[in-house]
Amino acid sequence: MSVVMTLVPALAGVALAAMAQSAAASTAAVDESVAAEGASFGFAGPVGIAAVVVGFGGLIIGLLRHRRRDAAAAMRVARQAVEQRAGERAA
Repeated sequence: MSVVMTLVPALAGVALAAMAQSAAASTAAVDESVAAEGASFGFAGPVGIAAVVVGFGGLIIGLLRHRRRDAAAAMRVARQAVEQRAGERAA
């Protein structure tokens, strides 16, 4: 579990670095046409893609946390039921 929680932010960092590098390489060729058109990237640009990657990483971590919490709660209930049955048999 801890491997996943350390791997997701690391992958997000790698993705951000790769997108920044590709964005820097492509901006030199596109600067003139973008300036002429006056267009912006909006959500399709490198910042938008990075935001989606970071958001998806947060979603995955949140789902794993909730799943682990629910599994722990189920184990507590099962443990209490076993202890209750053992107490009834002993009495």
